[in-house]
Amino acid sequence: MPTDLPEPTPSHTRTLESLLEDIRRAREDVSASRSGPVVPERLLSARQSLLRAMEAYAEELTARNLPIPWKLHGELRLQREVRRSSTASP
Repeated sequence: MPTDLPEPTPSHTRTLESLLEDIRRAREDVSASRSGPVVPERLLSARQSLLRAMEAYAEELTARNLPIPWKLHGELRLQREVRRSSTASP
């Protein structure tokens, strides 16, 4: 039996808790970007970070064969629509 087999790669490199923490921080950034004078580029960047964090969490749930909460489905749809409309605007 060969001893030089490749090491198995872990299927889950991040915990769900850490991915949820990323979402929480991204939401705080979006909220802070909307407070006071709004800098459109900063708000757009914060929203993109939030979308990436939510997508990473949803992907990890799917990889673990866990359901994606309905609220997350709705938020993903909303953030994707915001992204589409902001890239379509001049």
